[in-house]
Formats: sequence, C-alpha cells, structure tokens
Amino acid sequence: MGCISEVLPICCQNGRIYEIHIYHQIGVICEVLQIYQSCMQWWINMSQHNDMKERITEAKSLLQKASEIIQEVSDVEAAKILGDGVLDLLLRSILKPREGFPEISIYDYLLQNKHRATLVASLRHAIIHNYSIKGTVEGKPVFVSPDFQQWFKDGVMFLQGEKQFEGLMGLYQDGEVKFAIAARDAREGEQLGPDDFIFISIEEMKERFKRIKPKSVDSLDAAVKHLEYLLENQINDESEYQSLLEENPWMLGAEYGAIDPHRALDDKNIPDFTGVRVHDGYRDIIEIKPPFLHLFQTRGGEFASDFNAAWNQAERYIDFALNDSDYLRRKGLMFENPKCYLLIGYDLTNDQRKKIAVKERMNPSIRVLTYEDFLTYTKATIQFVKNLKGKLDVDTTADNSG
Repeated sequence: MGCISEVLPICCQNGRIYEIHIYHQIGVICEVLQIYQSCMQWWINMSQHNDMKERITEAKSLLQKASEIIQEVSDVEAAKILGDGVLDLLLRSILKPREGFPEISIYDYLLQNKHRATLVASLRHAIIHNYSIKGTVEGKPVFVSPDFQQWFKDGVMFLQGEKQFEGLMGLYQDGEVKFAIAARDAREGEQLGPDDFIFISIEEMKERFKRIKPKSVDSLDAAVKHLEYLLENQINDESEYQSLLEENPWMLGAEYGAIDPHRALDDKNIPDFTGVRVHDGYRDIIEIKPPFLHLFQTRGGEFASDFNAAWNQAERYIDFALNDSDYLRRKGLMFENPKCYLLIGYDLTNDQRKKIAVKERMNPSIRVLTYEDFLTYTKATIQFVKNLKGKLDVDTTADNSG
C-alpha cells in the first residue's frame, strides 16, 4: 500500500512551509489532520497576538494624543473633557471596583487583578506626592492639598493639615484664606453643601477669638458637657439654655463681638438675643425655644402649632428689623441684612429636617438650628480655639521635598 495521491503544502508550528504527503492509510491521514489542526490554531493565536499588539499600540497612541490635548486646553476646558463621569469611567476601565467581584475574597480580587491594581496604586502614589504641597505654619510642616469639592466659582477649596489630603477644609477667595466651621449636625450619607459650613478668614477668626479670654479656654469643654447634660436629661426649660448662652456667647462660634439679651425692638418684639457681628458691627437675632417641643403633627407629619408659632415669631422680628431700620438705628440697634437664628428641636428625623430646609428656602433670612446643630457648631468652635488659634498662616513658599 502506498501510492501518494498528492503533495499538500502545510504550515507547521515554527512558521515554515513543509510538503506533507497525504497517504491513504487511515492512521497516517489522522496524524496529518492533527498536525494541520495544530498549525491552524497557531495561525489563529498568531493573528490574535498581532491584533492585540496593534490594539495596544493604538491605545497608547490615543492616550498620548489625549494627554497632549488636555495639556494644551484651559483649566475649565480640561474639567469639561474629564468631567461628567469620564474620569471615573477611565479609572473603572483600569480596575473594576471590588463590588464587581462579590464571589471572591479581597485577596483573590487583588491577585486576579494584580497588574491593574498596581496601576491604581501607582496613580494614588503619584497624586499624593506630586499634588499635596508642603508649606510651614510656625516652623511646622503642613500640606495644602486640592479638594474634590468645589462650591465657589470665584474661589478654590482645599485641605490643610499635617497629612497629605487631610485636615481642615479651606477656601481661598478674593486673595483671602478662610477655614470652615461646621454650621450644623450632619447625618451619615447626607449630601453636604456650602450652607452646612461657615467659612471664616484668618483675620476674622483671630478677631473672634480675642473675645474668648485665655483664662476661659480651659472651661470650654465644661460648657459643652453642661449642654450635653441638659439634652441627655431632656431638660425643656428654655431659661436653662438662655443662661448657658449668656455665660458662654462663644458657643455661637465667636461670630458676635457682643450678645445682648432681651434688647427690645419695640414693646411687642423682644427677641431672646441680638448679636453684634464681628465682621461688620451689624446685628442678627437669636431666638431660643426648648429642644423637646413637638414640632410635627403625629398624623400627616405637617408642622405642629409650636413650630409655626416659633417660625412666625422669627418672621415678625426679621420684618420689623428690615422695615423699621431707621427707627432701630436711632435706638442704637444697627441692622443690615439681618438673619434670625431659631434654635429649636432635637432628634428630628431626616424627613423632618428636609421639611424644615424647604421652609428655610421660603425665607432665607431665617435659619433653623436644631440642638444637634448647636452642639456640633460649639464643638467645632472649640476645636479651632484649642488647636488653631494663631496657627493658620501658611508660609506660601512651597517645599515639595518629602
């Protein structure tokens, strides 16, 4: 047995062309077919390999081109190019977040995505070491880092602290550095905005802190503990809270150079306090109500009579201060764009707080502070007094070493 019917050129695995003699014997034919299949698989693999090389080259070229474009455009244009989720999309293309792999352990997730995870870590390393700028405060190193939140068109927000991308929330605006004090209590997962903070310039902060006598600094915590005691024991006597504020006016954030109790606007309008603002000398109104009033109806969740009465009272004070400013000026009470801070309520639900926020938007001159807000604001003020008094001016000569 043995005549050859034809000679067929076939590609073998090393890429060279060989002549394979096809015999009629079954065993030989099977063997040749196996070789043929192996050769075809090699061609497929080589084709995919070449295709992948081309894709890698193409991707690098596109990234290089995009990099050049982003470098050339303006600051605003760069944000438009990479905003609207594009930057997040790029990061997710490098490494899908852990939530996308719920069936494996954290370590397996890192192992299976070793090179991608390393790229993400390299990005973090580069960002931290290149974009957190070192300065000094009283000879001590601090880092000033960009913040992902930017609420002001005419200013830039940043973080300043002993560690990179950590520390105080700051604002540089109109050539002036300001720092944020929490203005109210924030719930977990709640979206925060500029109305939740008060930004105070260094000079204004120093002026405010002059009002706090050095000998009283050690007693700051005692005032907060007393406030916590009143709330924990559900003390609903309004006079207790009025006395606490009279003795510790700094609890309003040292925003006021003087706080006067019961200064009558006229015979019918006598707020609990009026405070003289440090930055311009004009007054605001502070009205205190007990913390444990029922502010919402049990059925329907609408505002209860206690809240409506307090709100109407605040509106009446604001209207009088705005409409009778000349009369009040002759009495020595100066009002210009006054606000009324209404301290009321404790342990409200998120839905109740949202309803109050809607009410505030109807009259921006009235700001409702719950007692949690008051406690948060007070603690934030203490933090500034203890740790930052006289320690905010940064030497702007950047030191990028380390």
